[in-house]
Amino acid sequence: MSKKLIIYCLGIFIFLMLSITNPSKSDFDQYISSYIRDYVMQISEDNDTANLASGISFLILQSNNNIIKHDNYIIFSRFKLDASMIRTFGYNADDIVILGVFNKFIPIGGIN
Repeated sequence: MSKKLIIYCLGIFIFLMLSITNPSKSDFDQYISSYIRDYVMQISEDNDTANLASGISFLILQSNNNIIKHDNYIIFSRFKLDASMIRTFGYNADDIVILGVFNKFIPIGGIN
């Protein structure tokens, strides 16, 4: 096989893998809920409190479609978490931008 054909096949394989493993908004909601639960466990070490915080955050995300903006680019997704609700309580919080690729979430901006 020629090198061009191998490179072409490798490119198609990578594109397909990225497309298949592109996380959805539902995956992101689960990720945020788990992240909040783990964070609360670190600061309080109370399983009930962590589960409560995780559940409340999941319900808030499910009930308000304006909090998360999901841009699907077929091979990856960009999620923007609007922190304006947090700012209304007087906290200084930037919006958070997270890249979703290979079923993983990578914060790329807005995290202090």
